[in-house]
Amino acid sequence: MEAELQRAKRLIDKSSRILVIAHRKPDGDTLGTCISLFHALKKEGKDINMACIDDIPDRYNYMKDVKEFIKEFNFREYELLIVCDAGASYMTDYHKIYPDIFKGDVPVINIDHHSSNDNFGTVNIVDHHASSTTMILHKFFKFAGYDFTPQIATAILTGLYNDTGSFMHQNTTPDTLKIAGEMTALGGRVVDVSKNLFKTTPVSTLKLWGRVLENLKINSEGVAMSVITKQDFDECGAEIDELSGAVDFINCVPGTKFTVLLHEDDTGNVKGSFRTRNENVDLEEIAGKFGGGGHKKAAGFSIPGKLEKEVRWKIVPSHEDRKHRSLRSIDI
Repeated sequence: MEAELQRAKRLIDKSSRILVIAHRKPDGDTLGTCISLFHALKKEGKDINMACIDDIPDRYNYMKDVKEFIKEFNFREYELLIVCDAGASYMTDYHKIYPDIFKGDVPVINIDHHSSNDNFGTVNIVDHHASSTTMILHKFFKFAGYDFTPQIATAILTGLYNDTGSFMHQNTTPDTLKIAGEMTALGGRVVDVSKNLFKTTPVSTLKLWGRVLENLKINSEGVAMSVITKQDFDECGAEIDELSGAVDFINCVPGTKFTVLLHEDDTGNVKGSFRTRNENVDLEEIAGKFGGGGHKKAAGFSIPGKLEKEVRWKIVPSHEDRKHRSLRSIDI
């Protein structure tokens, strides 16, 4: 890891124009990493921009710099690209607009903590044991000698809170809590982070989560599953990003092996999210069967298609009819 940190520092030192890129459908970890780099490298005298192909959800407006994100750019105008928290290069979706963006014309630093990462960068700072990508960035900042301002501390806390479910997920480690304490001591606004990420819920989100609970089933193998269709989103007046966190909530059902939440998006795809607390279940392997990836205890996939409800009815004869007519139950 130290060799990669050194290579990354050399690339940054010799680059004047730098573009930091978030993954599609941005969450707190990718945004926290980008904004931390934005502040640190600006202080180093760099001409730096941040980019994300999708809109930034309103819940992150407590970090004022979310307004600095751009959607379009000429990547060849930059001397260095830094991709944050993307488990693979396609997770930015920028390859659809700029097919050559990750072909090597401009060097790429890939900072990530997903074990599915395909090491697409010129330099790959990837540690799948880290709780979040901001946790890796914290290590890099220490190595590079960058200061932690209150803005950076808040951004790093955002990534930690987001990816550990406010320190409730099993990926919360002593190092995670140590860094969180350090960032709070340096001016990180932990109250703003927790309030906006986990303590502020619009009515549309509550209605949507109600649908998640209404549709929740547990099959004979101990798998908890729920589905949300495009119609559910429309009827609740909710956006897709409002589903964030619902899979973690239903993962609290005791005695289940793992949890699956399926939902339709706006582009004709079905997306699946997996969560588990079971040490004997590898969700990354399961998601991989559908072309997805992630972590052992949290993974997902996306495939073209739609959700269709299939109803099965069973005729169960009464005890007396079974005795007199030798009837068995019949599936229809």
